[in-house]
Amino acid sequence: MRWLIEKSRYIVYIGVLVLFVCSLTSYLLGVYKTVQTVTAIALGEVKDDLALVGLFDCLDTVLVATAMLVISVSLYELFIGELKVPDWMLVRNLDELKSKFTFVIVPVMAVKFLQKILQGESALDALYYGVAIALVTAALAAFNFVAEKERMDELEIHPEEDETRAQDL
Repeated sequence: MRWLIEKSRYIVYIGVLVLFVCSLTSYLLGVYKTVQTVTAIALGEVKDDLALVGLFDCLDTVLVATAMLVISVSLYELFIGELKVPDWMLVRNLDELKSKFTFVIVPVMAVKFLQKILQGESALDALYYGVAIALVTAALAAFNFVAEKERMDELEIHPEEDETRAQDL
């Protein structure tokens, strides 16, 4: 039974593969949207404000694709084994992974808010949308602050303990 539980960490391969495929799909979608948007702008088929909305939509798609790639790489590194990737792509635990994800969510929400403003929504709708985004951003910031404080407190209590990485197993 112990062997089965220890090897169950390889189930993460499913999540890594799914996120990697989603990332590639999102990058391809970003390329498609970019070509469509640039073509429409070059042919003069869209107004300036709507062109910006389209370009921000392309940016949004690429940001999401990048987030999925980073999460895929990080899950592999955490559960399976070592990869040769830049240090900024790696995390030491799931709290850091959640933290990295929140740093992608905030710009995506900002892009969506900007799109809503550029599309000429009513001022009250834009205000509600902005307040909602601000509340979610504040909650994510508080979550990251508390998680980081707990991590620092844990390091002060047990500074001699090293974390066990997947490649150490």
